[in-house]
Amino acid sequence: MYITYCRNQKTVDLEDKTDYRLSLTGGDYRPTWLMRVSDWKKVPGTEAVNGYHTISYCWEQSGEVVKNETDDEYSLVDNGKHCIVEGYKVYEDKIFQWAESSDEEDDQEADEEGDDGGDLQDDNKDDNQIVEKDDYQKYNDDNKKEYQEENHKDNGENDKEDTSKDDSNSDEEEETADYKEYVSWCEPVLETTTLRYVTYDELLQQVCKDFQVEYVWYDKICIDQSDPKAKSREIKQMHKIYRNARYTIAMIPEVSLYIPEDFEDEVYGSGHRAQDRVTNDIWFSFWFKRSWTLEEVMMARRILIVGINTNMFQHSLNTTDIPTTTDFLSTDLLDFGITKQNSGSVNQALAYAHFRTSTKPHDMIYALKNTFHYMFDDIEVSYKRNIKTVFNEFYRHIATEDLSILCFGSNLRLDGYVRANNTIDAYKLPSWTGVAGNHVTSRTIATAHPQLKYHIDDTMRMHITTKQYWKISITPYDHGCYALSKTSIEESRYYVNKIDIVNTDRADGNWNDMATVDKDTVLLDWLVNIQSTTSRYMTHYHQPQSCLLSQIRPLTLTEDCEECIILPILLVVHTPIIVPADDEVPNSIIENYKKDYCLPVFRECTKGTGRYRAIGIYYIGDGGQMGESTFQWNHFIKRDDIYTEDPKEIVNILFENHAHDVPKKFIIE
Repeated sequence: MYITYCRNQKTVDLEDKTDYRLSLTGGDYRPTWLMRVSDWKKVPGTEAVNGYHTISYCWEQSGEVVKNETDDEYSLVDNGKHCIVEGYKVYEDKIFQWAESSDEEDDQEADEEGDDGGDLQDDNKDDNQIVEKDDYQKYNDDNKKEYQEENHKDNGENDKEDTSKDDSNSDEEEETADYKEYVSWCEPVLETTTLRYVTYDELLQQVCKDFQVEYVWYDKICIDQSDPKAKSREIKQMHKIYRNARYTIAMIPEVSLYIPEDFEDEVYGSGHRAQDRVTNDIWFSFWFKRSWTLEEVMMARRILIVGINTNMFQHSLNTTDIPTTTDFLSTDLLDFGITKQNSGSVNQALAYAHFRTSTKPHDMIYALKNTFHYMFDDIEVSYKRNIKTVFNEFYRHIATEDLSILCFGSNLRLDGYVRANNTIDAYKLPSWTGVAGNHVTSRTIATAHPQLKYHIDDTMRMHITTKQYWKISITPYDHGCYALSKTSIEESRYYVNKIDIVNTDRADGNWNDMATVDKDTVLLDWLVNIQSTTSRYMTHYHQPQSCLLSQIRPLTLTEDCEECIILPILLVVHTPIIVPADDEVPNSIIENYKKDYCLPVFRECTKGTGRYRAIGIYYIGDGGQMGESTFQWNHFIKRDDIYTEDPKEIVNILFENHAHDVPKKFIIE
């Protein structure tokens, strides 16, 4: 595919960030090679005294992908059909885009609901329909993050290893280019607007010049594709390359402006609808479906999104006190972690990685190893090794290092539809990897009971030995995906709308009194709590015998069951508390982190065998930051008289009355 870049862009940033961008310095590390933008020559990285930038892009959008007949590998041919628009006038010259979707996606999108419970607009499209962005209202995108997750699709993608033929300039016939070759394109209306057809390299050079970038790391040229050793050496340094850049430039041609009124329509978190739509475009882009680009954005400290006619600059809220808007880039992904002591957790990365693809499946692990570089002595992945062995070794290693891998829940909506299509089912990974569900996106710290021991054997079974455990009976939530009477789409929307109403009431200081309300209200409040903490829906609940209604607790599980085992591994979820930074510009900062406490849930495969499956999490409660005291973890065990934030003390207290005489071994398949 080819892309279009309009030079005269209108940014969706709430304020001018040019001076801020130009003032950034980056780290001390320098890649072996960089591209000097002024003449587009490869030069030693040490030449960039004042820092450098990095490029992140979707390989298949940089030219025409061709399958080689000899070895079934893919290569790329760039015939110089990428388009630079000179003299572009926003909202006057027209922008078009191919809306590619399958019939299955169309059917499902027609049934989706947003967080606010409102019906989505009926914008189903035939395959390869041309969409004019000025007129097309693409999303009902109130409360966008939930909508993004529920519509997350498995779009194919390609890695960025470049074995392409030499770039070649195009002839005059490109003036009548086939628009089906483009992700999006511009149709000039004004006589002063002209189109210039170039190679992808020439387009990148123009982008860098327009944003005053002097040196850039561009993998196609800065990695010697003909030298396997040099290639391996550079790929193993990618976490350093992106971490130390001043910022990363992400080329996402699906991103564009819609209508002028979007800048006047206020949206919480994004400031206005225009930026909100940009983040939706990013989420649905091919760029966001790739394994390598996920690693690149997680290693980057800051990012400049460059679309067809607009751009957005973003940085992390977790590692800086500089205010910005809130989205999955600023709250979840950017600046994922520098060291083991200040890093994101395994569950966070897998929440996104399990829904990414690459042309070479080995690259899915290669990218993840770069993300968790501090866990591995050797990042390299051999493409000659059996792919299942590569997957098994990686997951065994990270689970040994970090049990937050167990922090996952249901991948179903309330009506039973799948929220996101997993891309690694083919590798038959064990249940404890969370492949049957969806991991929690917030940073999670796992603390096991000091008496618990575990290891993972060569067959990928996790052996857990402990005296402390619960064996409990649970009940499917009446309005959840495992309800006896199938929850309808309409009923699902109704309850999602009730979630929004409860959140609105709480924001106004109106909390239900759990000591006086009925059971349905208690369950609805827990549905809200677990969804806001984990972004996963409640599927079951636990109501201990002779307990108060306020002691009911929710679970989010990947399968239905009546009885389950709870093991003493405390999963402390750190949810950012985001507050407005000032009254003039609707930017935000992270004021603190709310701590929520969960435990992993297991189900016996066949009674009496000692074999179990990991199926989700049990939500115990919070650390006292909510407006209702019965939501705290200690209320569940009738210990309102005690309070501690020490995870070792909490896990001891939770299981102090559940110690068995003989240690029991649980084999998790």
